[in-house]
Amino acid sequence: MTRAAILLLLASASGFTQSAAPSFDVASIEPHHGASPHLFQFLPGGRFRATNTWVKYLVEQAYELKDYQVSGGPDWIASDRFDIDAKAADPSAGEPQMRLMLQTLLAERFQLKIRQEAKEFPVYDLVVANGGPKIRALKPGDRSNCRGDNSEICGIRTMTQLAAFLTRPAGQPVFDKTGIQGDYDLLLNFDVYEARGQTAPPDYDKPPLAAALRDQLGLKLEPRKASLPVLAIDSIHRPTDN
Repeated sequence: MTRAAILLLLASASGFTQSAAPSFDVASIEPHHGASPHLFQFLPGGRFRATNTWVKYLVEQAYELKDYQVSGGPDWIASDRFDIDAKAADPSAGEPQMRLMLQTLLAERFQLKIRQEAKEFPVYDLVVANGGPKIRALKPGDRSNCRGDNSEICGIRTMTQLAAFLTRPAGQPVFDKTGIQGDYDLLLNFDVYEARGQTAPPDYDKPPLAAALRDQLGLKLEPRKASLPVLAIDSIHRPTDN
């Protein structure tokens, strides 16, 4: 099920029944202990595994939403960490089906109750700046010139990917409105300390994000307001025993 279909379902249902979604055949949920890294994986064979994962993140992933689109709930949903190991009865179950199963797991084991709301957010549109884009198209077989010392965005090749990345340093949701399709060799060096609200070390000399976008890529961020769907948590409880 696509994100649009999930949101349409949430918006149209007068009383959304999460248990209507398919469920995992078996699922183990344990409090996380130790220093294992955070992992969230939909695996072959209908397996789902999450390690050192907080519940708010599980909700975001189950419904394919961003952090700012999930509101409400107690503080522990962003602080308590859990390990989850689950398996679908059908080994051919893929990511879309397992996201629905994760919705059911949250409803049954965490007693999650939700509702959809619309909320107005300040957002940015990523658009082409005056003078046009300054980007090199990647043809099939071409390799990117991106390295750790010449770009903060190695691995990003499309405008959609770039907009998603910029959401964090820009501090607001960013939407691709460039109209540019295809893959590009995107090199972007900007002041990451300023974006984080931190003081840069001595001799650190990189431009602010807005200037870097304009001068290096020929792009800019235009502010506007947008009404976006928000998943509001009415109630949730720590998980029931396995």
